[in-house]
Amino acid sequence: MAMLLVGVSGAEVGEPVQVTPDGSGQGLAAIDGDRIAWVDERHGGSDVYLYDIPAATETRITNGTAVPLWPDISGDRIVWEDNRSGAPEVRLYDTAAGTEVRIAAGAVPGIDGDRVVWLDREAGIRAMNLTDSSVASISSGPVQGDPLVVSPDVSGGTIVWVDNFTVFVSRDAGEPVPLGNGSVRQGFPAVAGDRIVWAEFRDGSGSLVVHNLATGEEERIPGGPSGVASSPDISGDLIVWQSFTGRDTDDIYLFDLAAGETRQVTGDDAWQSLPHVSGSRIVWTDNRSGEWNVFLLTLEDAAGTPYDFGIEQNGENVTVPVESEVAISLAENPSTGYSWNATASPGLTVADDRYRPNATPEGVVGAGGTRTWTLVPEQPGTFIFSAVYRRPWENVTGTEDRFDLTITAVADLLDVPSG
Repeated sequence: MAMLLVGVSGAEVGEPVQVTPDGSGQGLAAIDGDRIAWVDERHGGSDVYLYDIPAATETRITNGTAVPLWPDISGDRIVWEDNRSGAPEVRLYDTAAGTEVRIAAGAVPGIDGDRVVWLDREAGIRAMNLTDSSVASISSGPVQGDPLVVSPDVSGGTIVWVDNFTVFVSRDAGEPVPLGNGSVRQGFPAVAGDRIVWAEFRDGSGSLVVHNLATGEEERIPGGPSGVASSPDISGDLIVWQSFTGRDTDDIYLFDLAAGETRQVTGDDAWQSLPHVSGSRIVWTDNRSGEWNVFLLTLEDAAGTPYDFGIEQNGENVTVPVESEVAISLAENPSTGYSWNATASPGLTVADDRYRPNATPEGVVGAGGTRTWTLVPEQPGTFIFSAVYRRPWENVTGTEDRFDLTITAVADLLDVPSG
């Protein structure tokens, strides 16, 4: 039986809401699910703040001794670039434990689940596994470029970055692979599941490129009227970006990969910049009030309905709309060596794959967490999602725990059970 969640998805534009109060500068917002993190100057210096959307509450994370930049958030964890020591370093705050730690020297960090990535000027792109605190060098050496253009990002086991205006990708700690040939200028990559998006400038014009790692196919998206596409982000089928005009009147645009439609999110004479998207929510920095603020837009009029399944649905056949988001969440404890090895039928796109650790008291390790896949059936039909819980180095015996879900996607929403 399908379980209908409260919420919306899709690409219809609603009314934005100002999240931060007037009176000081706020911006550089990042979002994950129900939470927004940003940099805030209301106390004279700069601090990281956290906003809980359902509760409509904000929390001050740092105490004014930091000069934070470029925060990112995943679940209970926030990372940012910090110069309190006199040089850029990456710091992490765990909202569940209430603890802050220094990760390493570095800049422009990204986080997804238990993985943090950042730019180290000496070593290149580095990553930490928060489960065991191991650190690995991802690039083959130092990388060239402005940190914001390099812009490392992570989704599951996939890490992307730019080196000398070429996008690189490393999957599951594999060798870096270039996704450009050096004849164009690429920058600002973002990744979600099997999809990477970046800004690209060629032949005097700019656009976005969406690369599907599963198929190798690429799709080019125009950057919007009179602007150059910059600072894209991706979540599921939705891509957002800033149309850079150089006239302090930049706007935010949205592209729905499932519908093949571009929509303009903002349209006034103010400057809107640096958007991020998570599910059906978009945040950005906005000066329409005359001051810098964080704005939030929740998309309306869903083209599909979000569906959520877990171990209770093991072995079931569920029916969902075509192009809807299907979330499957299973308990996982990587500290034991076990993990879910998942496969999906062709046509069932893995839009996101992330691990979120359980909240634990400080110093407690090995408590485990939850692995969540976000799947999108691209066309009507019947698809299979299967996952086996095993240690990768051990032979399959047939006695392992497994999860199997048959997903029937239909074009007519009236055919979908809602309870």
